[in-house]
Amino acid sequence: MAHFRRPYAITTALTFPIPPRTALCGLVGALLGLPKNDCLDNFRDDDAIFGLQLVRPFVSGHVSINLLQTKGSPSFRPLAVNPRSARRYEIIRHPRYRILFSHAELGKRLIEMVRAGECIYTPCLGLAWMIAWMEGEPALVHAERRSESNNLRSFVSPVRTDDIVGEVEWDHGGVYQRIRMSAEMLPDRRVTRYQEYIVDTTGRPVRARLKSFWELPDGSCFSAM
Repeated sequence: MAHFRRPYAITTALTFPIPPRTALCGLVGALLGLPKNDCLDNFRDDDAIFGLQLVRPFVSGHVSINLLQTKGSPSFRPLAVNPRSARRYEIIRHPRYRILFSHAELGKRLIEMVRAGECIYTPCLGLAWMIAWMEGEPALVHAERRSESNNLRSFVSPVRTDDIVGEVEWDHGGVYQRIRMSAEMLPDRRVTRYQEYIVDTTGRPVRARLKSFWELPDGSCFSAM
């Protein structure tokens, strides 16, 4: 399961179909054993590149979760009367993502740890008890940055709306979402940059013209998070 809460959902905890860039920073930081604040400092847009592919179509469901009611308790202990509060959560069922990551100093270290099946902290997909498993053999590849706004390309990742030139070539079989998520955050949890994306929640590539993107050796293209 996975849950990446939409911050404007107050009464019902709705989820984004994909993890925000800030969540990817936390996921990679947990594998490497970086303190939470160091993840935000080391993985800024100028230092780290993140790409994401939705490998399995987005399927969600709703569950009721009993949370401990600590509001009004100075010690944050459960209240003596009615200590639980039921909340509805939208969860992603059987999520599967492919993550692309580049960092001048930490990239090779991450490859070595994943190959050895090692991690420092337990990785999770949004909530702490939604534990993530790393599957498949990690690969170290060289990606080329492209600027070909005149050519229509298929992107295996969500695409930044800021980079789109013209119109997206919509697929009648696709289910698209336009989402705005946090991209960079200060250690005090203040968001300094938001980014808007278009993602096909069925897992199909998005066909568009982008003024900036990355191309892998196998020819697949992705837009950086």
